[in-house]
Amino acid sequence: MSYQLLSETEPVARKEYRCIWCPEKIMKGEKHVHESSKYDGDFQDHRWHPECKKAADSFFQKYGEEEFMPHACKRGTDEEA
Repeated sequence: MSYQLLSETEPVARKEYRCIWCPEKIMKGEKHVHESSKYDGDFQDHRWHPECKKAADSFFQKYGEEEFMPHACKRGTDEEA
């Protein structure tokens, strides 16, 4: 498995999105993390709450994992939703 970060920005949402980490929405006007990446050669485009991105980064470092189940964790944690 190979992960390659292509870009990461922190825009303000112009419309409603769904956080890739937790089941909650990113509301219009909310600052969030927008990530473009490649995973095993496939392009990915994810949006995260800032606290969810931090929790995910911690999870990846702690467990050495690059894979995760989308929308499966509580907001801002690595606990199952």
